[in-house]
Amino acid sequence: MSMAEQTSSRRNTILLAGTAFGAAALSATGDLIFNVFAEPTARVMSIGATFAAGSLVAYQVVKARQEESVRVVASDRTRPHQLGRVEPLVGRETLLGGLLTLLSDVPTPTRGSLPVGVTESQAKIVVVHGAAGVGKTTLALNAAHRVKDSYPDGQLYVNLQGDGHTPKPSSEALEHLLLSLDVARDDLPANVDGRAALLRSLTNDQRLLIVLDNAHHTEQVRPLLPVGAGCSVLITSRKPLSGVALRESLPVSLPDESEALDVLAHYAGRERITSDPAVALQITRFCGRLPLALRIVGSKLAQRPDLSLSRMRARLEDEKLRLRELVFEDDSLHACLMLTYRDLEEATRAAFGLIARLPVGRLNDWHFEHVGTTRRAAFATCDELIEVSLMEAQGNEEAGTSYRVHDLVRVFAAEQYELLPPEERRQHEVRLVKAYREAAVSLASQRAPELGAEVPAERINDLRRESAASWVSAEQERLLWAIGRARSLDMNPVAAEIGEALSYFLDDINIPPGSADWLFDAAPTETRPRVIASLRRARASAAVAEGAPDTALTLLDRNEPDDSADPVGRARDEMVVAHGYAAKRDFRVALDHMTTAAEQLRTSDDPWHLLNSLEKLGEFQRWRGSPELAEQSQREALRLAERTGDLRAQARLRRTLAETLGYLRRPEEAAPLLESAIHDFRVLNDRRWEGASLYALGKIYRLLGRRQDARERYDRAEEIFGPMGERHWVGRVTNARIRVLAGMGRLDEAAATARTALSLFEQVGDEMWQAHTQRDIGWLHIKTGQPEAAVEPLTHAIEVTERAGDAYAGSMARHLRGVAYRELGRYPEAHADLETALDIYRSGSYEWNEAAVTHDVVRVLRAEGKMTEADSLEETSAATNPIFVRMRGRDGAEAVPDED
Repeated sequence: MSMAEQTSSRRNTILLAGTAFGAAALSATGDLIFNVFAEPTARVMSIGATFAAGSLVAYQVVKARQEESVRVVASDRTRPHQLGRVEPLVGRETLLGGLLTLLSDVPTPTRGSLPVGVTESQAKIVVVHGAAGVGKTTLALNAAHRVKDSYPDGQLYVNLQGDGHTPKPSSEALEHLLLSLDVARDDLPANVDGRAALLRSLTNDQRLLIVLDNAHHTEQVRPLLPVGAGCSVLITSRKPLSGVALRESLPVSLPDESEALDVLAHYAGRERITSDPAVALQITRFCGRLPLALRIVGSKLAQRPDLSLSRMRARLEDEKLRLRELVFEDDSLHACLMLTYRDLEEATRAAFGLIARLPVGRLNDWHFEHVGTTRRAAFATCDELIEVSLMEAQGNEEAGTSYRVHDLVRVFAAEQYELLPPEERRQHEVRLVKAYREAAVSLASQRAPELGAEVPAERINDLRRESAASWVSAEQERLLWAIGRARSLDMNPVAAEIGEALSYFLDDINIPPGSADWLFDAAPTETRPRVIASLRRARASAAVAEGAPDTALTLLDRNEPDDSADPVGRARDEMVVAHGYAAKRDFRVALDHMTTAAEQLRTSDDPWHLLNSLEKLGEFQRWRGSPELAEQSQREALRLAERTGDLRAQARLRRTLAETLGYLRRPEEAAPLLESAIHDFRVLNDRRWEGASLYALGKIYRLLGRRQDARERYDRAEEIFGPMGERHWVGRVTNARIRVLAGMGRLDEAAATARTALSLFEQVGDEMWQAHTQRDIGWLHIKTGQPEAAVEPLTHAIEVTERAGDAYAGSMARHLRGVAYRELGRYPEAHADLETALDIYRSGSYEWNEAAVTHDVVRVLRAEGKMTEADSLEETSAATNPIFVRMRGRDGAEAVPDED
């Protein structure tokens, strides 16, 4: 055939493809046409099909000429191979394997025969979707190269990204595809529908792979899709493109840490990374494990041998400058993100930017509802951000939906927000600050009833479904932001009200050291007595927490009684004063003030502060040697907590009550309370209280003789407190291990553990826990046959605990020193210590301790030769205290304190 004949044949084919007869070559029914083609094209083709049914002979003739022409074009043209160069794929073997499976299964084309069903006439469509920079294009092109032999008729590639301002129009993309298939430019149909129909006609019997990179939306892609069963279309997009029919979806998420290190090592050089893996890991975290960012950083490192990993880490540390570092040659994370950001609705940009400017934390619908102008706008914002992969949804309906924003995306959005006009930013920020004020005050009204009048009634119940403490704890950094922003926006009354609300959650949050005076400062214009008193009380409470009880007492000092002052406010002040004296280790005065506070609060409608006063009152009563009163106070507090419905308070009080039951030697009752508390703290994601409860459960398991279970709970508690930097709690956990190890006969380990605990308490300056540890060191000396060495540490423990008014701890130390004196033959001194300990134990419900000390008194009497007196005491004790009988033969020099 001559070139002129070939050209004429090709043009006839193209003209036929645009007619109804060309449509009839693809389908025998209108249903199939409407399933395959867009609606306008389908109408035209349906008419053509009807005409063809009436002119069957003409149709058969034209069809034969068309098939012959297509065969000529196919044999004459050059098969396109447009995949080009591709970056190596690192650490994505699983994703690649799944994609290869989808693309390798290529059916034999129909070769123009009529398909039996719709699915048999469709090309395979695979959408690879995910966030910007996550590696979609690299994955897709690597897969395309691997399967190209399965597509002998060619591989086409179109970048749908566009010119940087607008996505590539479908008509331009179709022009590229058709020209690549040897269609002459003069033969291109003028409109999109015509070009799409021609593409479908030409590819119907081909084995062709088309890669559509950076697809923007379904409408852009739909005209570009062939229908031939031998064709496959591989699409990359930041959206799932759910509107594309009969597609396979492959989401691409971030690589894990190991895969991220592999990406960095591939570009920077493996030896470079293995030389300092810890710093390399930090770099991957600063890059958020985003492959594009890792490639940029790795390429920079490879180009600059003088640039150490440490210096690169330092350049990435400041998140405000991080995006400027993530640029190398043609790669720019900022430019990559801008392609998505440019298409967002204006309202979405503003809302997303403000949320990105907030301190990092959990995001949910509440945040978007109060940044947007309406609830509908909030949902639209969330939907749009999720659709374009700038944000991802997590959780479920039962647990509640939350949202996650990649750190680098957050930094980018915050930068874009700063470019908005100042007045527009002010409007958004005023709205959000007011929302935080309403939320904080409404939640605080559950603890301070008088605040109920400060919030509109319809807003009071907005957050009731969630524990107030949990919400405030999760939002504490943003609430502090709201206080600062309110002051910058000349909203000082609002700032004061947020601070006042926070003052009722000081046990649930961790405010930065030294920040209380600023956070709870009343502006000179503040005149509301309630607000001023609450802020002053908050500063005093923070001072106690920071180890400055005298400052707290000074803040709340009243030289003269003020009968006009609010009695509830006075009672709340008394609670803080009691905490101050407890911090000074003066438990006698602390007990007096807390007793006063509880009595005053009983007559008021203030259940939250009453239950808190009763909780601490129980602790002081226990320390002062009245555990039975402590149990009564704490059970009443627990009932109040259950009535208020606060899950955190209930869990905390179960823990406190369990500790008292441990003192009362009722560990069987204590264990389930602690197990329940641990579960609840885990649900609340309160790691600190979970650790404290694990520590308490370890003691209970030890009392039950379950030493290995006790050790495991102590280990889990330390795993929580160690990373938190809670050295005091790590010291307490270390101290608790002393008796467990000794009870297992591992005395050398117990002694080393005691030295470690003592060093920790010396470092943090905790004199009371130093005394507790000195007591245990003294006991270890007794147990190892060194009573002389035991006297000094036990004497130190007695002096510290008695000075603090901790009667129970002082009695334990006196008991042990009495045993040491007995072993040394210093019987008068032994009697004095043991009798003092007995007097304290007899004043409270300490039957176990009383029985243990009595056994040691009997041993002293027998050592002195006072057999009759010893027998009489033994007989009387056996008759009045059943525990004494169970301890028969107990020797304080051998037994483990607190264990039967």
